[in-house]
Amino acid sequence: MPGDPGRIDKILNYLTEVKELNFNREFRSCNGKYKGIKISIISTGIGCPAAAIAVEELANIGAKVLIRIGTCGGLLKEMQPGDIVIPEAAMCFDGTTREYKPNIKKIEADKKITESLIKFAEKMGIKYFTGINRTHDAFYEPTDNFVKLAGKGFISSEMECSAVFLVSKLRKLKAGAILVVNTPESPEEVKKDPTMVYRLVDERRVKKGMNAAIKIALEVIKILEKKEYE
Repeated sequence: MPGDPGRIDKILNYLTEVKELNFNREFRSCNGKYKGIKISIISTGIGCPAAAIAVEELANIGAKVLIRIGTCGGLLKEMQPGDIVIPEAAMCFDGTTREYKPNIKKIEADKKITESLIKFAEKMGIKYFTGINRTHDAFYEPTDNFVKLAGKGFISSEMECSAVFLVSKLRKLKAGAILVVNTPESPEEVKKDPTMVYRLVDERRVKKGMNAAIKIALEVIKILEKKEYE
């Protein structure tokens, strides 16, 4: 489940027997095979409302395992463009999850998927970070809001994970995520230089990180399909 419909083409580079299914608004869907395993890909667009729609409709047609492949802001000082983030959970700073559960604050990713993503990242020798992601609604949020994240223990910030995790759990699906840092923006540093929040840097490293994230996600799908994790 990439956010960007254009990212589907990057995933399709690793698949065979590719078939384009539909493209309506932000939702582009394709089928293909990875090492003999059937895989469906659907983009969610930006934000939790669209991501929740995608999960609901995937649940209706029999999906079982969902992996979000996305980008994020890196909230740790040591993070660089292209670094991999595998969130264990998402803090719900969005409105969509509160429509489903009014008092929700945090939602866990599926533990088995998270462990499998970490395991394969280690197998590939790829540096990764794991911890709590923050999902929110306003891409161009006020800087004053953002700097308040300092010291809260979040490792990343993006706009879809909480809805993917929660709706999947409610619909009895397993869901996880693997993210690529495209903007290093620790709140402590943003306080000194507010322009960091929207500064996309080193596209080459981000592209390399995204290719790694795609490979990890596909291998984990294969492992889960064959139940090799047991």
